[in-house]
Amino acid sequence: MTEQEINLRDPQVLHRAAEHLTDRWAGVFFPELVERCVAECHADLARQARIPTFLAPMALHGAADRLRALAREQEDRGRSVHQVLFVDDHDTGAAAVAAALLAAHAGSAVVTRSVGISPGTALDPPAAQLLAEHGVDPATTAPKPLTASILAAADWVIVLGTHKIGPMGEGTHFQSWPAAPTLDTDRGHKVVTELEIRVQALWLEITAGTAAEPVREQA
Repeated sequence: MTEQEINLRDPQVLHRAAEHLTDRWAGVFFPELVERCVAECHADLARQARIPTFLAPMALHGAADRLRALAREQEDRGRSVHQVLFVDDHDTGAAAVAAALLAAHAGSAVVTRSVGISPGTALDPPAAQLLAEHGVDPATTAPKPLTASILAAADWVIVLGTHKIGPMGEGTHFQSWPAAPTLDTDRGHKVVTELEIRVQALWLEITAGTAAEPVREQA
């Protein structure tokens, strides 16, 4: 693939291009934030460049600079971009939908991610439909496992159910929500309405700074 053919708007290409930076900032930034930073740098360069040669490596270099600056800002002033992690059984339904709902409310002020304790192989069809309704391409969303680096990068961890998830980063806020029923045809909209109410309350809590003291770890 030539440089001119590289399209960082393609989620798979973007993911591959950002892998090095994702590894570099594991435990600090979610992969989604790293990929978004790479895509924004590429778009900025593409608007200005007359010759597209080397746009991708330049975008990666620019993204690396932005991430370093953001990390320094977070150290000095606290995190300006909140990273919110939703955890449930399989990451095939409610957690993925909750992440999409919060992203719709908060926009660029948050990076949301969902993971599963025992991730499934594909999204449930009702969840895929609900994600599409909120502007998320289901093809770019797949169940993901909970890892130590993902947990360490989160400012907020929301567990749907009673799972024990292990130690979290210092300063991480933790909430436990009731496990959501399956997003089937009959109950799907009711479940989403309940998640919407909880997500709105969470976002108000994040922005108002009214959260309880952050935890250091969960056994």
